[in-house]
Amino acid sequence: MSIYEAFNSNGVSVVVSDVDLDQAARDDGPLSTELADAAGQARRSDLVDHLRRSLDGDDRARKLAAAKALLALGDCGADPLLVSLAASEPDTVVAKSFTAVATRLRGPQAALDLFSNPDTDPQLARLLVSNYNSHLRLEPGDIRFLVTALRHYLARSLPWLTKLRADLWDNGVFLIVNALSNDGAVHLLRDTEPERTALLQLLATLPEHTDDDDIVTGAKDLRAVLSDGARRGEPR
Repeated sequence: MSIYEAFNSNGVSVVVSDVDLDQAARDDGPLSTELADAAGQARRSDLVDHLRRSLDGDDRARKLAAAKALLALGDCGADPLLVSLAASEPDTVVAKSFTAVATRLRGPQAALDLFSNPDTDPQLARLLVSNYNSHLRLEPGDIRFLVTALRHYLARSLPWLTKLRADLWDNGVFLIVNALSNDGAVHLLRDTEPERTALLQLLATLPEHTDDDDIVTGAKDLRAVLSDGARRGEPR
């Protein structure tokens, strides 16, 4: 039996087990926030319908967790539902989050095109980055998205980035570096020379742009991992 660390609607870390998820699968109602989070971690495709039902209601945390879980499960069929719900959702954060998730469900290139468009709503653009604060299994296109997004952040080459508050800038860069540091991303980077080379150059200059210790340390550690892999000639 596996257990998962998940977060409830109050942002408190709790433990969810396979037994809990099995019980949820036997019920018809929406999932709690922590069950939705765990369902994404556990790749429980049998809970897709439950997750879709969890996109409605008054609990913002539950709706966001359900959308991220559907993203992790690659539920492309949720795209039109998310678009429809976003159109009628009164909470703008939830509405734009649904749009961001729906966009990524169409593939990483769709997310990259929307992010790179200078006319894209700034909050929506940031939420496209926030998609990677999830249990999504990365594809090569996601590496291109993240490296391109980091390049935009460092150069402030999109209109909204020139006006972004320092704390929001740091948050976006932290999410990007963190997403690129997980095992799946590192494996893909070692198999994609252009993105790896570009990323190493960006990571080398990143400390010039922020005083955030977590970002600087994360960039240093990722650079070391990627450089070490290249030196040892690990298979790509």
